Amino acid sequence: MAGKCSICEHRDRREIDKALATRSASMRNIAERFGVSTTALARHKKGHIPRLVEAAQAAAEVQAATSGRELIDELETLRGRVRAILDKAEEGGELRVALQAVRELRECIKAQAELGVQAELEGRVDELERLLEAGPSRGGARSG
Repeated sequence: MAGKCSICEHRDRREIDKALATRSASMRNIAERFGVSTTALARHKKGHIPRLVEAAQAAAEVQAATSGRELIDELETLRGRVRAILDKAEEGGELRVALQAVRELRECIKAQAELGVQAELEGRVDELERLLEAGPSRGGARSG
């Protein structure tokens, strides 16, 4: 029967997981830094890190789906309703109502565009944060 994973039980597990996932140091350096064996690190990395990465990706997908997607869907529904009011007002010759509907339709379109731009910018910021967390790349700028 297999015992508990010593890395999972370690008080600095989050830091160890981050070091393993970002490859910020060699296995030997990570082991020395946290006072664990390289064998335990290798077992933990093989058996537990992939599941942690999958769980983090799933959580990020759920968050993105519930935050931005719901707003986009609601705006789309609202836009459809405003469009129906506009069509009805035009058919009935109610120009004042039609003009108000045009203004509302414009605001819906503007809000959808802003939401799309915001989502794009957030995606770019997330990518930059991942790159920064991964550390300097080969051939990148060096300090000194």
